Amino acid sequence: MESPRAEREPSPEAVAAESRELAVLREMMLRARREGEDPQVPDEQLRSNDQLQQDEMMALEAIYGDNIGIFCEKTGLRSFEIHVHCEIPDDLSVSAELFQDVDDHDLKSRFLDTFSVQHLPPMSLTCLMPQSYPSLHPPYFTLTVQWLDSVKISSLCDMLDSIWTQQPGQEILYEWVQWLQSYALSHVGFVDGIVIRQPDMMIGPVDVRAVGEIVSVESAVQCLISYNEERCHESFLNGLHDCMICFSEHPGLDFIKLPCLHYYCRRCMETYSRMHVKEGTVMELLCPGDKCQGVIPPNLLKRLLGDADFERWERLILERTLDSMVDVTYCPRCGTVCLEDEENNAQCSKCFFSFCTLCRERRHIGDICMTPEEKLLSLQDREKVCSSSSSGKVDTSTDLFNELVSIKEALRDAVPCPHCRIAISRVSGCNHMHCRNCGNGFCYDCGEPLDYHRIHQCRLDEVQKSVRQADVVKQIQKEVTAQRFRNYPCPSCHQQNPKVGNNNHIFCWACQVHYCALCGKVVRKSSEHYGPRGCKQHTVDAVDPSSEGRMRSLVRKMFHGGRAKR
Repeated sequence: MESPRAEREPSPEAVAAESRELAVLREMMLRARREGEDPQVPDEQLRSNDQLQQDEMMALEAIYGDNIGIFCEKTGLRSFEIHVHCEIPDDLSVSAELFQDVDDHDLKSRFLDTFSVQHLPPMSLTCLMPQSYPSLHPPYFTLTVQWLDSVKISSLCDMLDSIWTQQPGQEILYEWVQWLQSYALSHVGFVDGIVIRQPDMMIGPVDVRAVGEIVSVESAVQCLISYNEERCHESFLNGLHDCMICFSEHPGLDFIKLPCLHYYCRRCMETYSRMHVKEGTVMELLCPGDKCQGVIPPNLLKRLLGDADFERWERLILERTLDSMVDVTYCPRCGTVCLEDEENNAQCSKCFFSFCTLCRERRHIGDICMTPEEKLLSLQDREKVCSSSSSGKVDTSTDLFNELVSIKEALRDAVPCPHCRIAISRVSGCNHMHCRNCGNGFCYDCGEPLDYHRIHQCRLDEVQKSVRQADVVKQIQKEVTAQRFRNYPCPSCHQQNPKVGNNNHIFCWACQVHYCALCGKVVRKSSEHYGPRGCKQHTVDAVDPSSEGRMRSLVRKMFHGGRAKR
C-alpha cells in the first residue's frame, strides 16, 4: 500500500528545493566515486544493503510520519528529507544582535533584542543512500537550518560524521535524528538561549553540506517569530480551553482570539458585542478582560455582528466621535454635521441654514441668546394668538412648544454637567455622578466638579445638615409619642387598648373584657388578681430598650452631622 504522502503533489518551491538538494548529494557521490572513496560492492552485499535500507525507510516512516518526505527514486537510489524538531524548554530565550544608527557619520551602536519562543523551525536533513550503505559507506546528507549560521551548521555535520565513525556498518539515520533533536542546541553552545549574530561576524571552516545561511539578522528573527506564532495558533486550535465569560470548556476552533491575546468563546463574544451595539454603548465595546481595555478590530466585529448590526456600530461610532469633538454640531433643521466657528455660529452645508450653536436658533449677531423659559413664554403667547385667530387650525409651532414643555419638565430635577453642560438626572445612588457624555465626575448636590468639591465645602452641606436635624427631631418626637401612648393587645380579641394613666387594669371596648397590662391575662376579680401575691395594679411603664437605643442613635446623628464610619 502506498503512503498517502505520495499522492500529494509538491509545490514548485518544494520541487526546486528537492532538485537542488539532490543535485548536491549526487555531486558528492560522483566525487567520492572518482576519488575511490565509494568502492564496488559484491552483488550479495548489494542485496543485503537494499533490504536493510528498505527496512530502515519503513521504520523511519512509521516513527516520524508527516515529518519525512520520500523523493522520487529515478536513479535507483533512495533519497528523503526529514524535518527534525529540536527539544526546547517552554520559553526559550532568543537574543538578536542588531545595530542602530547613532549619527550622520555612519556610526552604529550594537544592542540585543530579546524575546522568547515555544517552537523553533525544524532542521532539514536531506539524505541519499548509496548502494554501499550501511555496510561500507554512510549516507550522503545535507543539513539546512534557517536560524543558524553556516559555521555552526558545519559543526553539526562533523558531529554526524563522528557518530558514523563510532558505529560503522550499522543503520545510522535514526541515531542522527535523535542526536539532532536532543543535543544540537547544546553542541553549538545554545544552552540557556539562542543568540543570532550578523553573518559577517562568523569565522570558521564551512562544510559543503551546510546548506543555507543567515542572510540578515532581521530575516532570521522574522522567521522565528512567524513560525512560533503559527505553531502556537495550531496548538491552540487543537486543544481545549475555558472561556472566562461562561466558564465552559470548548475546543480551540470555537474561540475568538483578540489582539491582546485574550480569548473567549464565539457565542459569548457575539452576545457581548450585540449587547453593546443594541444598547448604544459602542465606546465600551472593548476586550471583556478585567483592566484590559484592548480594542476589538473592525474586521473581527463584522464577523461577530453581521451586516445589520455592524452598520449600526459604524454609525454609532461616527456619532460618538463627532460628539466628542468640541467644534462639531448638528443643524437644527436637517441634522447635518456642521463646524462651529469661534463666535459660536455655524452654517449648514446642506440646507445653508445659519444658526447659533448655543440656542439653536437663527443667527443673531450682537443679541443675547434666549433662555428656555423665554422661549417657552414666547411660544405660549404665539400659541394663544394662533388659536384665537385660526378656527381649529394647528400651528406648526405646536410640536416645538410641546417639546419645550417636556424638556422643561425633564430639566426640573436634572443637574447640568459642569464640563459639557449636558443635563443629568439622578435615579438613585449617591451624589457622585459620572457623565457618560464627557466621562468626568461632579457632585449632584452642588453641581461642581469633584476636584472643587474636595477642596471647598459643598454649599448644600449646611442646608442638608439642618434638614437632617429637623428630620431627627421629628423622629424623636414620634418615638416619644409612641412610647407615651403605648397600646396593649387584648388577650381575647387582640384589640390594641391604651392604659389610663398608670393603671394596669384595662377594659377592652371591643369585646367587653377586663385584662391586665402586665401579664396580659383576663381579670375575673380585681381583688384576687392584684395584690401582694399578684400583679401590681399601678406601675409606671418602663422604657423600651430598642426604642431607647433608636432615640440615642438619632440624637447622636443630629449632633454629629450623620457622618458614617468608614
